[in-house]
Amino acid sequence: MRNECKNASTVWLVTGASGHLGNNVVRALKDMGQHVRAFIIEQDIPPALEDLDIEYVRGDITDRDAVDPLFADTEGLDVIVLHLAGYVTIYGKTDERAYNINVIGTNNMLEAAKAHRVKRFLYTSTVHAIPEPDTDRTIFEIDHFDPDTVHGYYAKTKALATQNVMDAIKDGLDAVVVHPSGIIGPYDYLNSHTTRLFRRLVDKKLPGMVSGGYDFVDVRDVADGIIKAALKGKSGETYILSGSYYSICDIVNMAAEMTGRKQFKIKVPRFLAKIAAPFVEWSSKVTGTPPIFTSYSISTLNSRGKFSNEKARKMLGYTTRPIRETVRDTLEFMKRSEQFSTSFVFQNGSAKTQTVTR
Repeated sequence: MRNECKNASTVWLVTGASGHLGNNVVRALKDMGQHVRAFIIEQDIPPALEDLDIEYVRGDITDRDAVDPLFADTEGLDVIVLHLAGYVTIYGKTDERAYNINVIGTNNMLEAAKAHRVKRFLYTSTVHAIPEPDTDRTIFEIDHFDPDTVHGYYAKTKALATQNVMDAIKDGLDAVVVHPSGIIGPYDYLNSHTTRLFRRLVDKKLPGMVSGGYDFVDVRDVADGIIKAALKGKSGETYILSGSYYSICDIVNMAAEMTGRKQFKIKVPRFLAKIAAPFVEWSSKVTGTPPIFTSYSISTLNSRGKFSNEKARKMLGYTTRPIRETVRDTLEFMKRSEQFSTSFVFQNGSAKTQTVTR
């Protein structure tokens, strides 16, 4: 979308700009020559946004008064709000931070958007806010969201926030909602689950793989879909931004092939992984390191995840790239940003490895 729709009278206000999805959205907007103002909580410019020519407003999205400066000096401009800020947890239990950021933070942004009469408000929800069907059928968009119909506290907070956006639309706010599936890809500075798997794989610290899979999509394709939804989407509509279903083992084995690591042929059965999960979670809390899997993440990898992106393709021109390209680009980014203890050289999809002393 390079140089598309360049408009000096438009300002894009992006929350969650320093996150994995957020910084990819900002990069795409800057490739289009757009004026971007990022809302971040960090006092220093985060690594994900370094060297990007954008404005910064610092504040806590859970504080209503802290949100208003994001909208300062926008009189006479077309304001497009991309509300991407969210708190993802792979634990199933109640999490106050998830509620404060996902629900209260969204409500604060909705109030500010109404007060400042923005041109368009886009909310980034998740496919987890859509109820899982009882049968293995394709999942399409819905227009009403109920936290009691979804599983896991993260999904419940996102369902509640999404419905608040839908209610604001009924009250006159011009807004659209997008539902990304499992996001993977480059420019991940916040140590997501897939990034941790790749790091442990290359550094020979991944003892095994669990069974199951999900719908995975390249973060850059989601970023492109978000911008297209903001520009072309119909107010009140929701759009699923999904990719395709892959087993988590297949994705890790793609990375193993590209980096010269040993591929996994045997997967840990679901019932054994579920037994081990509480011990993994306990160990994670003791050591202070994120767990590779939890009871909730295992449940997600074995849930029904057949999502249709047909509506987004037809109405927005949404497209997705091959998963191998995503895996390779992710590994290349991780290598450039020195996230491995082991160096490797890509050679026609495989690699030679050597130990690096740091």
